[in-house]
Amino acid sequence: MNVRSLFLACLLLACDGPAPDDAGVLDGGRDAAAPDAGPPVLYAACEELAPPDDPPMAPVPSTLLGTITPANAPLSEPGRDNPASERGERGYRERGLDRYVRAPGWERVVRTELGGAAPSGGARRSLSWFVHYADFQLVDDESPTRLALTDTPDIPGGLRAQEAYLPRAVSAMNRTLAELAAARPFDFGIVTGDCADSAQYNETRWVIDLMNGAAGLHTDSGDDDDPLPGPDNDPKDPFDAVAFPGPWLYVPGNHDVLVVGISLPDSRLTDAAIGTDPIGGTRDWRRPFGAVSTRAVVADPDRRLVGRDEIVQMLLDDTGAPGPAGHGYSPEDDLTHGAHYAYDAVDGLLRILNLDTNDETGGSNGLVRRGAVDSFLIPELERARADGVLVMLASHHSTRSIDVFRGQLGSTPVEDAVPPDELERIVAGYENVIAWLVGHSHQNRVRAVAGPDADHPGYWEIMTSAMSDYPGQARVVELVDNGDGTLSILGTLVDYDEESCMERRYRRLLVLEHVTGWGDPSNELPQNLNVELVRTIPPGAASAVADATGTDRIESETTLRGE
Repeated sequence: MNVRSLFLACLLLACDGPAPDDAGVLDGGRDAAAPDAGPPVLYAACEELAPPDDPPMAPVPSTLLGTITPANAPLSEPGRDNPASERGERGYRERGLDRYVRAPGWERVVRTELGGAAPSGGARRSLSWFVHYADFQLVDDESPTRLALTDTPDIPGGLRAQEAYLPRAVSAMNRTLAELAAARPFDFGIVTGDCADSAQYNETRWVIDLMNGAAGLHTDSGDDDDPLPGPDNDPKDPFDAVAFPGPWLYVPGNHDVLVVGISLPDSRLTDAAIGTDPIGGTRDWRRPFGAVSTRAVVADPDRRLVGRDEIVQMLLDDTGAPGPAGHGYSPEDDLTHGAHYAYDAVDGLLRILNLDTNDETGGSNGLVRRGAVDSFLIPELERARADGVLVMLASHHSTRSIDVFRGQLGSTPVEDAVPPDELERIVAGYENVIAWLVGHSHQNRVRAVAGPDADHPGYWEIMTSAMSDYPGQARVVELVDNGDGTLSILGTLVDYDEESCMERRYRRLLVLEHVTGWGDPSNELPQNLNVELVRTIPPGAASAVADATGTDRIESETTLRGE
């Protein structure tokens, strides 16, 4: 609950908003030019915006061997100018604040807070190998519901310097992961929410197409912008995306179902989304560098707002490769109490329970109602226990980001809301729950949530940082039977390999926001980065672990170390 949240709620729901800086739609989608002058150049070529020495960063398999870090320490005070503006970016680039270098790797930290000892090097088997993504926030950066004018160092996120290039970065990460999967295919990938940025149909469509590797992916809305004439030379040009290398699962986040992740899609916002009046400021790619403006935009019906039922139907309708159809959902799922699902990620061994934690009263924090616990969570936990399988929960919000109050700034409790400490007690009371995968806070964080006794040791909460913010990583996860009565969950962070100037530009702009203090701070405590999380094998799942088809090769200690 912060100042920005208050302003956003006012801006979207109650207030008149700032006066536009000028009125009217600009000349058919381009700044004024003589009829025979050709299309105006409103952007610089990627190479012109790069340092003179801008070779691709030499790839490494994972952050165990090398990391990517800013060449400059963060400023002691946030910079005066927004790095998402042309003036801000040019000024900071002249100081070299967008530079980054290869740094030493991060060693793996073994954590045993939930019982068991560090593996002693005996016979180990890899049981599952998958990818955890979080928080793409793939944005329609020209949407009239944007709140770009609210972006400040103290309350960031209304605008991002790198946002237009995010589809290229996710595609690059998919390509990098495909190279890792050449050694062994991933069982699945999972995106723990905020896939889209503002509950729009076009944003959700772009996410699905991006993860499926669509040819000619065009993440543009309204007018068909081409700020730099010619193909494949600016972020508004179509490009061929690289698919995620395996089946991928979707988890809804607050930005997927709420306007800018906060406001319920009421009739006013529904009309605003497909309208022309960006009272909170949006990018205008008819102006140089996609400058922020409150001038009228070109309307687009594909900006219409979508709710969870339509999002689930879009996923169910996606029956092509890489799958699975529904991306976790099935036609039989009951969405009455939330967009939850149970999905057998590794048959007979590992089940994913997606708990929809989004607050239907509005607001960015999570909220879980009693109906969701009674009709989905507890019955599915009981079923998994009876089936003798291991469980990983997945949700957008950590329990630390779940409350019991109505709306973004509410102090009125929701009568049937389940307190977060009760949720933790319920989940930790099931001995076969070994992990809970989350996002939302845009940080890498791993937390041990203890159970009530030695027979119910608890679970590991694993948060992976956002692709939309620095450092822009994915986490590769491997489940290992240590051969001594314990399991290990090995989590390893991966940076994407660079192959194009635009992929490098995304990273430079990530670094620029971080170094200038205009982005959320990163979390680089070693216990949250590359980890090995040990826990005893639940007796009820011992047969499933013993019978699982495994491999003696531990990819986290071979493939991810370049072997």
